Amino acid sequence: MPAKINPTGAEKLLTQVAEQQVQIRWLELRVKDLETQLFGRKSEQRRGGEDNNLVWAELLGAAQALAPTPPPAPAYQRSRQKSAIPMGPKPLDPALPREVIKLADPVLKELFCPVTKRPMQPAFVETLEVLARRPAVYYVQHYERNVFTSPAKTAPVYTAWPADVLPRARVHASIVAHIAAAHFCEHTPYYRLEKHLARIGVDLPRVCQVSLMAQLDERMQPLVAAIRAQVWASGYIHLDATPIDLCDPGRPGAARESTLWAYRATAGPVWFDFQLNKSPKRPAQLLENYRGLLQTDGAAALDAIGQDDGRVTHLGCWSHARRYFVKAVDAGERDAAPYLRAIDQLFRLERLARRFQLTPENRARLRRSHSQPTADALFAAALTAAPLAPPKTRLGQALGYLLGQKPSLLRCLSETSARIENNLVEQAIRPLKIGAKNWLQIGHPNAGPRLANLFTLVENCRLAGLDPEAYLVDIIARLPDHPMKRIAELLPHAWKHARALAAAAAAAAAAATASANATANVPIPAVAV
Repeated sequence: MPAKINPTGAEKLLTQVAEQQVQIRWLELRVKDLETQLFGRKSEQRRGGEDNNLVWAELLGAAQALAPTPPPAPAYQRSRQKSAIPMGPKPLDPALPREVIKLADPVLKELFCPVTKRPMQPAFVETLEVLARRPAVYYVQHYERNVFTSPAKTAPVYTAWPADVLPRARVHASIVAHIAAAHFCEHTPYYRLEKHLARIGVDLPRVCQVSLMAQLDERMQPLVAAIRAQVWASGYIHLDATPIDLCDPGRPGAARESTLWAYRATAGPVWFDFQLNKSPKRPAQLLENYRGLLQTDGAAALDAIGQDDGRVTHLGCWSHARRYFVKAVDAGERDAAPYLRAIDQLFRLERLARRFQLTPENRARLRRSHSQPTADALFAAALTAAPLAPPKTRLGQALGYLLGQKPSLLRCLSETSARIENNLVEQAIRPLKIGAKNWLQIGHPNAGPRLANLFTLVENCRLAGLDPEAYLVDIIARLPDHPMKRIAELLPHAWKHARALAAAAAAAAAAATASANATANVPIPAVAV
């Protein structure tokens, strides 16, 4: 006879199995989450279904072995710790000005206890802070100056108007900076600004706004030229172009496509150049004396810049190569999955190198030992598969791009200081492309260079973490009297650094003054004689 099974024991076993399965599932999700946090964006994770087989632990160990010091705790670990802040609305910014409003007490008859009939006593003060707003205040500054003349009819003598005033336009620098920040940072069209100002009683038509921006562009020319010089002197330029719709004066009501070229230094500013077409002749002309690294997305004729005398080293973009394989995988072409996994492995190695802050020498060793063999195997497989893949399929296009860019893509791994993608310049272009959905198109060809110059300043303020309006107000006043040989001191990054030093010096001086006052107020103890 078969042994009898205890029903109670069987239920306990089934319960334990279910709990262990839930625990296993939780651990699997936890591992998946940690992989995502370590290796980057969700869009670059585990496409193709077999990506979990990557030996990412081996790559992590290789990067740890080359790291000079233990890396700092990842941000995701700190964010997952329980916060001491209670749930609910966040406290308001303590830096905002406060206006204390004391509410009147209830009427006297309500302050008697209905049970004891005795007057109530104040127990505590309850507070409530709410965020409020007052409309923007526009006012008129009335300046007066004495003009001195002579009977001899010589030139009159008078005090110059302040530097932050535009006398012919009759506006202050704060108005110009506000319009520039609203139009080139928040991308508010001129007609919307006109309606907003009219709602609070200010008459400033869009034609006047355009005129103010033209004057600002003229004043900012030295700064834009200095930014361009810094980009050229960096020795490593990321180059990309983006199309912008332009109203065609020859065909009223019609639009044509113009181009905004972006040049960004790897560890520096970004400079924009407006052109009526996407011809590579303009970048070739601007870079005719440039020496160093040039990274592009593989656009036609850009790889020929500086090749005559070998002064330019061209780099490709693995992100663009990856996009073709992503499209192939999304289209259901499973043969593209191994190529996508190999490219993802290259990006994981780069993220590990940045996370562990590897020196250039150790980064080169990591690339030689892991990245280079992966890339070589990738190109070998692509060379074999390319003749068999139909050229009009997604996979055929991806393999064609990959093999066509092979020299420039391999240089991304052999050059120690090179990045393997051109994302830095695309990140600088993205705010402009998003903002173009508001103002739709450039109104006139003459407005194109103005857009490029002023957006150059605003975008560099964004990269430096500055408020462009505050920056422009200060620069408009200081630029006329500033020596041109020291123009680099007014660029956004340098301006921010100088402001930080001045604030630190002021805080130190205030602390020293407070300490001296405290010492002076200490009473001198009496000495018994």
